[in-house]
Amino acid sequence: MSTKRELSATEKTKPYAKYYDVPMTPAPQDIFELLDKGPIDPSLALPIDHRNALLKPGYLPVERGYCIMPDGTGFVAGLTKMPGITADMIDWWFAWHGLEGLRYAIWDVDDHYDIHVKPEDLERRLNPKLSLRERNWNTTDVVTEDIGTGTMVLDISFISPAAFGYDMSAFAKGASTAINANLGPHEPKTPLVCFSHVAREIPGGIELRSRFWIGWNIIDQKPVRVGTEVPAEVIAGLAKGLAYHCPKEYHNLAAILPKVFAENAHITDNIEAFRS
Repeated sequence: MSTKRELSATEKTKPYAKYYDVPMTPAPQDIFELLDKGPIDPSLALPIDHRNALLKPGYLPVERGYCIMPDGTGFVAGLTKMPGITADMIDWWFAWHGLEGLRYAIWDVDDHYDIHVKPEDLERRLNPKLSLRERNWNTTDVVTEDIGTGTMVLDISFISPAAFGYDMSAFAKGASTAINANLGPHEPKTPLVCFSHVAREIPGGIELRSRFWIGWNIIDQKPVRVGTEVPAEVIAGLAKGLAYHCPKEYHNLAAILPKVFAENAHITDNIEAFRS
C-alpha cells in the first residue's frame, strides 16, 4: 500500500478534505479472488473492433478479467455496481475532479497523488455553456498515480462517445453515459492505452462496465495500434495492474460519490483558482 501524502494547509480547508481520512470502501473480495486465478482465455475478451457490443443488452462472456491478446496487446474488463448513483453524477465527477489534486486523491487515497487539467483546456472544462457530459471531451488530465506498477505521470485525453467510434443510435438505447479516453505516459509522450467506462441504469443506481485496451488508441473514431515498442512484460504488468486497480478505485468512488456530489455539485468553480 502506498504512503498517503500530507495535505497542505490550503487543502485542509476544503469541504471535501474530510474524505481523505475516511477508510476506503473495499471492493468485494470475490472480485480479487477471481483475478487471482490469473489471465482469462483471450478468446473470451472483447476485441477493440467489437467495442459496440458494450451497448447491447445483457452481459458479455467476460465482465471482469485481464489477458494478453494474440497480437500482443492487453485487455482488461471491469464491472462496478454503483447504488444510489446516476449518470449525471458520473458526468459531474469527470468534469470536477481533474481540476485539483485533492479531488483526485479522495477517489483513491492509496494510489492517486496529483492531477491537473492542461492549462489550455481549463476554459472548456469550466465552460457553463457546455453540459457536464461535454466538458471533458477534447481535454486532457495530467495525473500522477500508481496502478500497481509504480508511480507514473500520465496524460488522460478524453473524447466523446461518437469520437470513440460508438454507434450513437445504439448508444442512446444501451448506455446512460460513457467516459472514454486515450492515455499514456506524459514524458516522453507515449500513446499506449484507450479505455471506456460505459454506464447503464440498473434498479437503484447504475453499473459501470469498464474496458481497457493496452496497445491501442482511438483516433478519428478508429482503433490505431500504438506502443509497439513497449516490452511485452510491461504490457502484461499494466493489464494485471489495471485489472486490480479498477475495482479498487471505482468501488470506493461508488461509496463516496453520492455525498461528494450532494455537497459540492451546486458550487461554481472559479477558473482563476486553477491557473498556474
